[in-house]
Amino acid sequence: MTLGLAGLVACSHAQPTPDATAQEQKPQAPVAETQKTPTAEEQYHAQGQADLDKALEALRNVSVFFEFDSAALTKDAQDKLGTVADILVKHPELKVRIEGNADERGSEQYNLALGQRRADAAKKYLDNLGVKSQQITAISFGAERPKATGHDEEAWKQNRRDDVNAQPSK
Repeated sequence: MTLGLAGLVACSHAQPTPDATAQEQKPQAPVAETQKTPTAEEQYHAQGQADLDKALEALRNVSVFFEFDSAALTKDAQDKLGTVADILVKHPELKVRIEGNADERGSEQYNLALGQRRADAAKKYLDNLGVKSQQITAISFGAERPKATGHDEEAWKQNRRDDVNAQPSK
């Protein structure tokens, strides 16, 4: 018995061409959206936030300095506090904390009291310039937060100060 095997083999180098419906379509580039023009209210709020940020930046790192064993505001201190007052009157939503400091000379109790007198002097000055009293807090750190760590007149000058720290009202 003989088995007959027949096979049909075809060989072609031509690639099959896909029909048009099976071809991949290239995604089209997204159409650029036109920018939405902010409303007047959105512009107002954006400008208000920009003004507030600028005010906060102007109040950053403000220090006023005092003479030895004194809580009297110097002319320079009055000028700086005048600028602070202008900002606070314009932005009643801001609050400041005035931190009174003293140099290392004197007892802890004396320096805390002196720092408080200094902070209170700045608070009273701001109040007299029209800043609302609820916008101002006065606290003393005495000699506990020195700006300069030396033990000489140059360091002591930097430590006899009030620091103004601003923050938005909550």
